Amino acid sequence: MFIPLKYLTGLSTRKKTQRRREITRRAKMSYKNPAAYRPFATDKGTQRKPSSYTSRFHSKYPGVTGLPAVSKATGVPLSVLEKVYNRGLAAWRTGHRPGASQHAWGMARVYSFVLHGKTWRTADADLARRNSSH
Repeated sequence: MFIPLKYLTGLSTRKKTQRRREITRRAKMSYKNPAAYRPFATDKGTQRKPSSYTSRFHSKYPGVTGLPAVSKATGVPLSVLEKVYNRGLAAWRTGHRPGASQHAWGMARVYSFVLHGKTWRTADADLARRNSSH
C-alpha cells in the first residue's frame, strides 16, 4: 500500500513503522466501523501545521469560518460543500499528516475545493462539474 511521505514527516523510525501499520489496518476496516475514526496513537505530541489551502483561504476570506459562511462568501452551494467536507472526514481515516484532526482534514479539503485546488480536479471533480459555474 502506498503511503505518502507527508503522512510520516516528523516521526521517529519507530513511530513511522507504527503509523504505517495503523494506516494499513484502518484502510482495511469498514467505513461503518466507529473504531476507524479514532485518532491515531502516533498523532499524540506532534506539531500541527495548517494546510496551505487553509492559509490561502483565510487570507482571501478573512474571518470566514464554518460551512454556511464559506458557502455565502464563495457562492458554492452549502449542499456541495457538505459533501466535500464529509468526503474529507472519511478520507482522514485512511491516512493523514501527523497531528491533523478529522475536522481540520475535512475543512482543508473544503478550502482546497473552493480555491480550485487539487481536490477540485481529482477526488471531488464530479462535484466540481455539477457546480462548474463557480
